[in-house]
Amino acid sequence: MGEASGKDVYGDFATLTVPEEHTKSTLNIFMIYMGVLAVVAAIFAGSALAKMYDAVTMLEVAILGNIVLAIFGGLIAYVGGSTRANTYMILRYPLGRLGSLAGNVIVSAIPLVVWFAVETWLFGLTVNVIYPNHPLTSIAAASIWGGLLMMVTAYYGFRAMAILSYVTVPFWYTLVVIGFFASVDLAGGFSKIWAVRPEVIAPIGAGITYVVGVYAAGSVITSDVARYGRKPWSGSVAWATHVIFFMTALLFAGGVMTLLTGSPNVIVAIAQIGLGLGALLLAILGQWTTNDNNLWSAALAWINTTGKLNKRAWVVILGVIGTLIAGLWAGLWGMSLQPFINFAMMLGYFIPPVGAVIIADFYIFRPFVLGLKNPRERYRFGPGTKYYAINIPGIIAVALGGAIAWYTSTTGMGAPVINGIIVAFITYIVLITALHKAGMPWGIGEWVEKETGF
Repeated sequence: MGEASGKDVYGDFATLTVPEEHTKSTLNIFMIYMGVLAVVAAIFAGSALAKMYDAVTMLEVAILGNIVLAIFGGLIAYVGGSTRANTYMILRYPLGRLGSLAGNVIVSAIPLVVWFAVETWLFGLTVNVIYPNHPLTSIAAASIWGGLLMMVTAYYGFRAMAILSYVTVPFWYTLVVIGFFASVDLAGGFSKIWAVRPEVIAPIGAGITYVVGVYAAGSVITSDVARYGRKPWSGSVAWATHVIFFMTALLFAGGVMTLLTGSPNVIVAIAQIGLGLGALLLAILGQWTTNDNNLWSAALAWINTTGKLNKRAWVVILGVIGTLIAGLWAGLWGMSLQPFINFAMMLGYFIPPVGAVIIADFYIFRPFVLGLKNPRERYRFGPGTKYYAINIPGIIAVALGGAIAWYTSTTGMGAPVINGIIVAFITYIVLITALHKAGMPWGIGEWVEKETGF
């Protein structure tokens, strides 16, 4: 495993491995992931399941989908925990150094700025619903001051995000529980949960695909946080625990509220029972603990893509861009989120295949073909380290996996996200193994790492 022997000129070890003295406990990593999950959009996501299933089936689908996410994201988190490197450094091996630049843009550099804007816009919308008819709570105004607020902890980095998560996560989940029970009570009790159902029940596979798709992109960047784990498995355990138990609970809560009331908005439910301040805090804290992580990871991606500026500068630049997008969108088009969703979904077809080539390279090719059995020896970083400029099998696998995911989404053939992952995984293994066995290079060009880690 490479050590952070270079100069941390960018901040938060954006291009270096995390030194031992800066590692954190498994609980600390878990709380960061919980902060990311503590977002109103996660509850809203459950409402889509309520349109597809009854409560029992909805719970089964949520559990099965989240088990898939736990395995996928957990495997990638272990790569970060073993190497202490972030996603964008890890991609230098399965995609090549120049190929990783494209991977950075696909995985985080652009999508996370878009989602920062989306979550900021959603924050403005939620504040407006709770406290309408005030200049500071219009969707546009709330989006702007909310976006600026969310930039603060991302600016100060991992330590600040961890502190915020420790303080806010328990309180946020408590408010969700209050909203859930308030909705159940207003609807007439728990017996109603098991009695209501949509007119048409969707296939189980469709729901599992939806659940996996909701968090697939987040699964690919688990190493950004997991690299700080004191143990190689810290991130994997933290990720799997928060997804299987808490993601399932949030999806179920959102789904049940939709089944009972027709509205997935837990914030509105809390406001209706007289806890307007609690509803506002739920909106602020939920969006804040998620969006600061979006912005932080986006900054890491842009540093690894450009080699320019430091983490704080990128946080400010990207935060201002995302906030302006949210504010302008709210001011000009109000409540329509569809263009954001369409754009993010298109990129989303290509994000999971990136994770698939990481898994294929780290867990199959390097230990079983190259003979690197020790996980800490499979990837090395540090001044003088040489990488292929382009890993040909990796680029082909991601492109083909993304294309298959997009194509099957238009034809209804299977599960698009899972299709893309499987195709990318198999393509990478077959191509790179064949080239290696034939004694041929699997990449072109060479890139030598500098002292700055770039």
